[in-house]
Amino acid sequence: MNFKTSMKLFLALVVISPLLYSCMSVAKLSDFPAGSKEIDFDRYSAVYHEQKNPFWSAATSNEYYIERDIIIAEKDLADIIKQALFEHGYSINKVDLENNFISGRRGMQANEWNSITGVYYQLDNNKKLQVYIITKITQDFTGGWRENRAKKIGEIIESKVGSK
Repeated sequence: MNFKTSMKLFLALVVISPLLYSCMSVAKLSDFPAGSKEIDFDRYSAVYHEQKNPFWSAATSNEYYIERDIIIAEKDLADIIKQALFEHGYSINKVDLENNFISGRRGMQANEWNSITGVYYQLDNNKKLQVYIITKITQDFTGGWRENRAKKIGEIIESKVGSK
């Protein structure tokens, strides 16, 4: 291989490899909080009461918060959360009722290699329900369109909780 060809190859590797490496995001369950005690529900509640809109945290993850004055049994809520995940193609990854956490994993979609959604909830004396949902995706450097995957799960939960 001559010097000119070697330089072209070297420059191509220098330019392309950081794009492939640094722009890759990987969703792992270990990146999620272990339970609802690690979630600052008071902070999310304050934001919710100020703007009542879902909020974004980064290009590869999104969040959604729900708050309702409603009485619901924890078992019924867990069933609603699992059903919402199923309706969006997730399989249940982890159910930890002791820590008020349910997660689901979904395989390849048009915009992602896979995604993990964690749903954390808190029942305050069985009168106030707070649900925090976060989704992280694995995608390549091409990125893709932004959509709030957590909101889609949250809207299903809201509709089913509202009918209880």
